[in-house]
Amino acid sequence: MQIFLFNGGGDANQAKDLERRIRDKLPDLQIVSRLEEISKALPKNAERSGELACILFPVVLNSPESFDRMVSIATEYRDSLFFIFISDDIPARDYKRLVQTGGADWASTRGAPDEILDILSRLGKESGPDTVEAAPSTEPVMVAFVPGAGGVGNSTLAIEVGIQIKTAKRSRNRRVCLIDLDFQNSHVCDYLDIEARMQIQEIARNPERLDKQLFDLFVSHHSSGLDVLAAPRSKGGPADIDPAALEALFQMIAARYDLILLDLPVAWFNWTRQLLSAVEVTVVSGLNTIPGLRQVAETLAAVRAVERVPPKIVVVLNRCEHRLVGGFARRNHVTNLLASEEVIYVRDCPDIATHAVNTGIPMTVEGTGKASKDISPVALIVSEAKPVVAAGTGPQRGPE
Repeated sequence: MQIFLFNGGGDANQAKDLERRIRDKLPDLQIVSRLEEISKALPKNAERSGELACILFPVVLNSPESFDRMVSIATEYRDSLFFIFISDDIPARDYKRLVQTGGADWASTRGAPDEILDILSRLGKESGPDTVEAAPSTEPVMVAFVPGAGGVGNSTLAIEVGIQIKTAKRSRNRRVCLIDLDFQNSHVCDYLDIEARMQIQEIARNPERLDKQLFDLFVSHHSSGLDVLAAPRSKGGPADIDPAALEALFQMIAARYDLILLDLPVAWFNWTRQLLSAVEVTVVSGLNTIPGLRQVAETLAAVRAVERVPPKIVVVLNRCEHRLVGGFARRNHVTNLLASEEVIYVRDCPDIATHAVNTGIPMTVEGTGKASKDISPVALIVSEAKPVVAAGTGPQRGPE
């Protein structure tokens, strides 16, 4: 497939930056300033053979007229060209209208080039003979990260586990999705320096509207290959969500991923127990202090009180003090309060953790810090988990 980038004006510096980022991943990118140039560059039998060319089209959506023009272009050329329009944002209703032309998709300016590569990958699969959307060959594995209290590093733990699985040789081909279920105070995308795109209000208002096109618009893509579903932070947004809306979301997710990581908020809602009844692994996170260990113990008791107790439960204690002579401090406290639990200790590396948060580069990607190595056993447990489905419990996880 030939890939063209339309250079039709606009801010020159932004255009150069976009071209540089895309060319890093697509070195054969060709620059054109008029659509007529593309027809000259295509093989004469391209249209007859059904082979599409793709044109990346940066736009500024400053009026309904500019969007109407996009739809018109995509419709006119859809037999020979596939357009990926690139802009800062696009309303969900406009995105659906664009995709329904059959000749276009959309990527965010900030998400380029990763979102563009994802679209090209799907386009390549769809253009093959008798191709249908790929789905997991088995039920997906669901893993819940449950904080014993606020500020214990639960989200960081979920992120690092997801990144380790996507970058490890043995598991890099798995389709992994991380879902931030804190709809008011989501910060997973901040830690990864990507845009939070899930409009949870749209799902809550009308779950039936959630189709493939709308779902794809809600997914944020990290360069590691980890996909993230997270809502933009909003104190005025819903903290809770109707279980029917959550079920519609999980039906879409389960059809596309074989490993689903759930970053749960501290507060429990009417769907929390149902969700925990559907997971294969629960990771309870906390701190190695007396109050912190008590909070972990209380959370463990609540997890074991759900209708179907998760087959695997593990405790992770973050920001632990590591002695110079080896070993972690205050392990006797852990033994006294969590004697029968499987406990993994993650040492405190404040400078490295702060650098990771400020730069948006996870510790695993940087390859620095012993905390990342301490998290490796958690990633191994998660990656080796097998689906155990109990009928009638938890959200519906099979394909629609």
